[in-house]
Amino acid sequence: MIEKKREYPKEIMILEAIVRRFPPDDFKKADFEKKLYRKRAGYKGEKTLDYFLEQIDHSNMVILHDFRIPINSTHFQIDTLIITPHFLLIIDSKNLAGTLIFLPEFNQLIRIQNEIEEVFPDPILQTKIQASQLRAFLEKHHLTPPPIEYLVAISNTQALIKNPTNDKEVSYRVFRSANVTFKIPPFYRKHPQSLLSKTEMKKISKQLVKAHVPLVPDPKSMNLPFDNMAKGVQCPACEAFGMDYHQGKWTCQGCGHKAAAAHLQALRDYFLLYGPSITNKQFRDYMKLESTSTAKRLLACGFDLSRHE
Repeated sequence: MIEKKREYPKEIMILEAIVRRFPPDDFKKADFEKKLYRKRAGYKGEKTLDYFLEQIDHSNMVILHDFRIPINSTHFQIDTLIITPHFLLIIDSKNLAGTLIFLPEFNQLIRIQNEIEEVFPDPILQTKIQASQLRAFLEKHHLTPPPIEYLVAISNTQALIKNPTNDKEVSYRVFRSANVTFKIPPFYRKHPQSLLSKTEMKKISKQLVKAHVPLVPDPKSMNLPFDNMAKGVQCPACEAFGMDYHQGKWTCQGCGHKAAAAHLQALRDYFLLYGPSITNKQFRDYMKLESTSTAKRLLACGFDLSRHE
């Protein structure tokens, strides 16, 4: 049973709005584009793992996707947690391309791509730390967890995985996402004793879902050039800004494309970048409208449509 589904991250939505409206001639735009690319790639890798997890029998397990739990003055985040009567299993997904060289002696992952060498934190160590943090959290809430196992899933099918020292931990913990069906059964053999009832499994799941705090970055802390960010409605066809509203439709001055609800994306962008409320005056300024009554009607329509998407 999937108790918490993976949702499209608010962090990616905010980055998409920033990139969409960032001044094209500002050199900082490239930094946000790179960050957005990395975040999208990570999400794609997580969804790839989800696809293969859907193919296994869920009848005697509880699955939680993408939760973030406060601990002391910070948080720890887990991509996927599988709760079984015998053990808990953390799976961290990596969607890195290129040649991936695991060097556990130095707690490093080396990625070589296009003859460029990059150093990443050791994902095995990361998941091991997550297991320790998860155990501490559950014990703090008077829940006794069974053994906690952890794995690292490589979701990019083009990645070349190398274990030059033939480290047993790397071979045991790292796998390709498509192989998840065959990575789980050995843990049942390793932990044959059933320790959790279904009620206890649900208690653990409920406590984690209750404690989950989603990551919502504050655009105001990103030093954005708000005064120069693009305003107006973006054409869904040619992506130019500055559609005009007339007789119930938005019309692009560049390509002539017409759309009745083109302002909804602009309204979402406003909420993501500036906050959860907007006045009629702010709406008119942002959408480049003059009529107060038109703005009032579109706002009402916008909120109604947004609730149904």
